[in-house]
Amino acid sequence: MKKLAGYAVLALLAACRPDPGLSDYENQGPTNPGTGDPDTDPDVLPGPFPYQTGQRRLGVGFYEGGRSDDIAVDNTTTHVYLYEGTVTLEPSSTRVEGKSADLLVHAGKAWLGLGVHWNTTRNLSAWKTLHVSLRSSDPGFSAVKVGMNYLDGTDKSVQLDVEKYGYRNDGEWHHLAIPLADFTAGGLKLNVVSSPFALIAGGGAPADKLLLDNLYFTAE
Repeated sequence: MKKLAGYAVLALLAACRPDPGLSDYENQGPTNPGTGDPDTDPDVLPGPFPYQTGQRRLGVGFYEGGRSDDIAVDNTTTHVYLYEGTVTLEPSSTRVEGKSADLLVHAGKAWLGLGVHWNTTRNLSAWKTLHVSLRSSDPGFSAVKVGMNYLDGTDKSVQLDVEKYGYRNDGEWHHLAIPLADFTAGGLKLNVVSSPFALIAGGGAPADKLLLDNLYFTAE
């Protein structure tokens, strides 16, 4: 699943984040196109929790599976930003759904971050759970946070430690289900979300790696 990315500015674990600016990958294709039917294409993995017709499932990038709703990364209104050159993205065939995952490669700086950002805020009040699959054993990803941003005068971020939701830095895939209520408990306003997903990690060695796949929201 090929991703689009630009650069942004984000202070590690900060409550506020400046505007990320413009993507510099405007000429690449969409980030989450349909990639085939797992029932007919053996190269397409259905994921640990395959989509079933009638379910409410929202894709926001980093996802190739079935969904009822989608906000595609188009580099016009929706972007994937790499913060301050702290990380690069590469496609990987080591995945849990679709045809590929994304490999995050640490730039060796004191922190690392990337995120999906919307030009205009959106109301996610109808959605209850953020799902994402992560895998790493490298020291640079021993402490990982997942964040969401909202607009309240300025752009603010709420970040949660993924270890609380089952992530371990042990080289295995971990399929996380994070209640949006945990973000709202930290102050997130679901009716003015500006970034539905960000991933933040601490310092690491150059080429430390983490696999990211299977990102979506459900209404349950």
